Amino acid sequence: MAAELYARVILDMVSNAVDRPFQYAVPSHLAGKIEVGSRVLVPFRSRQMVAYVVALDREPLINNTRDIIDIQDPFPVLQPEFVELSHWLSRRFFSRWIESIHLCLPPAGEKAKARHVEKVLPLFPPEIMREESARLKSKAFRQALILEHLALAEEGLPWRVLKAKTGAGRQSLVPLIKRGWLKIETVPSESPLWDKPQVEGTISKKLTLTSEQEAAWREIKEGFTGRQKQFLIFGVTGSGKTELYLRAAEEALKRGRTVLFLVPEIALTPQIIEQLKTRFPDSFALLHSSLSPGERYEQWLRVKRGEARVVLGARSAVFAPLSNIGLIVMDEEHENTYKQSESPRYHTRDVARWRAAYHDAVLLMGSATPSLETFLDTRRKKAKLLTLTRRVEGHRLPDVEVVDMRREFGAGNRGIFSRSLRKAMEETLHRQEQIMLFLNRRGFAGFQLCRQCGLVLKCPSCDVSLTYHSSPEHLQCHYCGYRRAALQFCPQCKSRYLRNFGLGTQKVEREVQNIFPGVEVVRMDSDTTAVRGAYDRIWSSFKEKRASVLIGTQMIAKGFDFPGVTLVGIVAADITLHLPDFRAGERTFQLLSQAAGRSGRGAQRGRVIIQTFTPWHYSIKAAAEHSYKDFLQEELKRRKLLLYPPFSEIILINCSSLQEPKARLFAEKLKAALAESLSIVGEKETELLGPSPAPLFKIKDRFRYQLIFKGINLQQYAGIIRDVVWRFSQETGEEIRITVDFNPMMML
Repeated sequence: MAAELYARVILDMVSNAVDRPFQYAVPSHLAGKIEVGSRVLVPFRSRQMVAYVVALDREPLINNTRDIIDIQDPFPVLQPEFVELSHWLSRRFFSRWIESIHLCLPPAGEKAKARHVEKVLPLFPPEIMREESARLKSKAFRQALILEHLALAEEGLPWRVLKAKTGAGRQSLVPLIKRGWLKIETVPSESPLWDKPQVEGTISKKLTLTSEQEAAWREIKEGFTGRQKQFLIFGVTGSGKTELYLRAAEEALKRGRTVLFLVPEIALTPQIIEQLKTRFPDSFALLHSSLSPGERYEQWLRVKRGEARVVLGARSAVFAPLSNIGLIVMDEEHENTYKQSESPRYHTRDVARWRAAYHDAVLLMGSATPSLETFLDTRRKKAKLLTLTRRVEGHRLPDVEVVDMRREFGAGNRGIFSRSLRKAMEETLHRQEQIMLFLNRRGFAGFQLCRQCGLVLKCPSCDVSLTYHSSPEHLQCHYCGYRRAALQFCPQCKSRYLRNFGLGTQKVEREVQNIFPGVEVVRMDSDTTAVRGAYDRIWSSFKEKRASVLIGTQMIAKGFDFPGVTLVGIVAADITLHLPDFRAGERTFQLLSQAAGRSGRGAQRGRVIIQTFTPWHYSIKAAAEHSYKDFLQEELKRRKLLLYPPFSEIILINCSSLQEPKARLFAEKLKAALAESLSIVGEKETELLGPSPAPLFKIKDRFRYQLIFKGINLQQYAGIIRDVVWRFSQETGEEIRITVDFNPMMML
């Protein structure tokens, strides 16, 4: 007897060959149990495979359909919304459908296992561990790194953290355990960040709105019933954007709707976490990757069951299984971290817009330095612009001084700090106020160079210099993770004249300690915050004024509200300015403006000192004047002239191979195939550029060539590009890797 129902499924296999629905019959014993979104087991060729139901049919589409074997879960793991969303996302961002489905699935639910972690504990005092580390450095570098890191963490480290920090494997750990230096224990995992006691001084009541906030709030509130659903709150730092977010969340809950609150990085928003937890104590959930698998699954289930109606998270939280969404907040909407770097290479803003439209929800985006794309959307009437020009409580924006470091060099100052910044630091510390020093590079120095032969020590797998780190001392590639011991002799000419060049947060920290001995200094970068809870300890130390100076990377440029900070020093404003990327000027302006905005948020007037070798650049001048308008005018003029986003769209296609000639040859062949297919549809106002070597030409032993397809409304060509690229991939096999990125945030 023929089946009464048929299911179209997507196989759980990441392969171009099966990136389409397959139809199976629903057997009678599973009738009524299988729905759209169900995870099922199906026969495929000679084996059984997991698949996801994406549609149900009453009629067969093919002859001799095979039966579904079984259903895998008591409830559909995908909401019908996510079936639609995953298909749209895969087509827009050039991924396989199953890769997009994976984004929407619940996290791994092995709760019992996830509740415990392996922790590596030192068995000797720190000084003895360091001595053994120094002895091992020349013959067992990874073991030496393990001991040095554990000497810094006397209470031990989780193995997954230690592994990530050192690049070591079990083969390096086991000998140290056998020789009695370490032991490993299985211990309960720690509580999530937000389970800690509330930070003293947390805002728990509504604040009185300024006149600008009141005007913006009226527009937002009207959005819940009106046609205008998308808003951009363009507000200077400290202007009270968060209070508008919180009021909008309360309004959505009052209307029986749910709230999705997105932030660029979850670790950087302790104040928002505390405010949400205080205002919505019984319906708040936190979704982010730092939770253990079991914790993530429990939070996901709370959201799925409707127990948590306010969800806070970073990029991946945009796929939270909320139903009846009334509000989506996207704080710091300009941030690069909202763009996924691996396939599917989606942008959170695009997914948030899709979900807001699906639920007829209000989308509230906020930034002191909006992306050009979003700001231009307000001119095109796609979003409503709400402007906040003044800080709350009458606090004034800080005074900004730009120091030309060429003149400092000419005056004989070879130090990290200009005379102006050093004097300002002395005065600030004398008044017992706090300082933040911003540098967008971690580590101790940019690179090691031989002053005799000119050799720069590079990663053997990537076309980049190795960064020198002083604690523990080593050289590291921040692209592939390669590490090696720091050298005393040049490997090329054998001279002793190796020197560390460039700046890093560790070097700045050491310089502050040398100039101001006895002053408590804390450093915040991805090295110091790798251990769970480290960020919270550093943040609390500075918040409670136990530390007077905070040094950090872009981590400290956003989300920090410390009233005691009256001086911000931007040590090297040029680091991001000269990258070979058309967004370099925008990124520099955003970082400088956000970092400057940390100063003067209390009763005392703030001061900012920007050190630069290019004081004439429009990004730096506009940031110093707190003038987004000046920056916007200049940047839009340049983008329009060169037809770059937001006046066009870009598809970046990367071809890589272990052999440089093959990478170049196949990139040329791919360009020819694309040009031929695109000419058939008669594309207009488009350019297909390249191939050219990628700015980062070699990464992880692979040579990289780029093609750039630039034009208007490129989505109309997505199907053609997709077919050509994937057909080409099948012909070349694993030897050539091809990636496609729609509207990339980085061109490197």
